[in-house]
Amino acid sequence: MRHLIAAALLLTATACASEPEPAPEGWQQKAAAPSKRTEVGAGVLDARIWVAGGLTESGASAEVTVYDPAADRWEDGPNLPEPRHHTAVAGDGERLWVVGGYTSDNEPSDTVWMIEKDAWTSGPALPEPRAAGALAWDGARLVYAGGAGPQGLAGDVFVLQDEQWQRIGGLSTPREHLAAASDGDGTSWFLAGRTAGLDTNLADVDVVTGTDVHKAGEVPTPRGGVAGFHAPGRGGCVAGGEGTGGTFDEVECVDADGNGSSLPGLRRSRHGLGAAVVDGVAYTLLGGPEPGLSVADDVEALPL
Repeated sequence: MRHLIAAALLLTATACASEPEPAPEGWQQKAAAPSKRTEVGAGVLDARIWVAGGLTESGASAEVTVYDPAADRWEDGPNLPEPRHHTAVAGDGERLWVVGGYTSDNEPSDTVWMIEKDAWTSGPALPEPRAAGALAWDGARLVYAGGAGPQGLAGDVFVLQDEQWQRIGGLSTPREHLAAASDGDGTSWFLAGRTAGLDTNLADVDVVTGTDVHKAGEVPTPRGGVAGFHAPGRGGCVAGGEGTGGTFDEVECVDADGNGSSLPGLRRSRHGLGAAVVDGVAYTLLGGPEPGLSVADDVEALPL
């Protein structure tokens, strides 16, 4: 009998040891960035997240830092050719693109830079200067929308095809400080944003497929200064942001049919942050914990 009991205990212990540990619930803190910045852009290249430009407490930055999720480690990247904040950043699998943004003099820019083999080169300039717009790679082309230009608020949707930007339509509501996300299979989302100050936050979600641009729905929480990413089965998701009452930790999603859902809130509410997905894990990076110019080095991760 003792032998049977011992064998049963051994089998139980072996079964328990072979069961994978459950994934942690909610966002998990990761290695802090080497510098504190807000109003950054973030994109993925070579399974690493590149965080470009932004604002420090001293002003516009040209700094580029690169986060390796597999190692939970940061390294320095090559600085941007010039300081930029409120840029839009996305990777296309071969290159990283940095589009528009404000200069050190707070003027919107039409510059487009791309990095290949650790060196920045110029890409096709935007048709007009833009800052605080949003950028996505839909699997075949770059899609840029919204932002502020020399004449003020913009709602244009541009796509980069054959080395040239083309206007394919406009957002349902022109706005800035919005977020972008894509499924990498032809559909892009442009989420939330605002039309002026923090009291003009919007909840609108526009979807771009081919040359069609239409409003798909709204997220529950109107806000600007947000970051976006795609979550399978949920669609485009918007994280963080700021309003008159402070910053937001909410993470809310809308699919292409307008159905909404929510993910766990951020551990620390922030605006002006970056977001990206690597190997099925969403990351939010840097940003400001208070409305206006405040900076942080936080990095959080959520398995999707």
